[in-house]
Amino acid sequence: MVSANYLKKAQAFIDSNKYFMISKSWCPDCVYAENIWKKYGVSSKVEILELDKLADQKEALELEKAFTEIAGRKWVPTIWFNGSRFGTEQDLKRLESEDATEKEFKNAGLL
Repeated sequence: MVSANYLKKAQAFIDSNKYFMISKSWCPDCVYAENIWKKYGVSSKVEILELDKLADQKEALELEKAFTEIAGRKWVPTIWFNGSRFGTEQDLKRLESEDATEKEFKNAGLL
C-alpha cells in the first residue's frame, strides 16, 4: 500500500508542472517521448522526473508506487498534461501515426 505522504508528493509533482512525465534514463520508450518533445520544440516545457536518478532510491520506489496508483497503471513514461493523465509513449506513437500530434499539443496548450 502506498503511503499518503508519497501520494501527496506524487500529486504535488503533477499539480505543480503543467506538462509532466515520469521516466527512467535507461528506458527506450522514455527516450522516444523525449525525442517527441524535441521534435516539436517543447522540451523546455515538459518537466521530467527520472526516477532512477533520484539520490534516494527508496523514495524513488515509493514515488513510483504512488504514480502507479494515481495513473492506474505501472508504466514509464507516463505523461500528464494540465493535471490529467495524458498517456504514455504509446499514445504519442499513435498521434504521430495519425499525424495528429501537433493538433493534440495545441489543444493541451503545449504548442
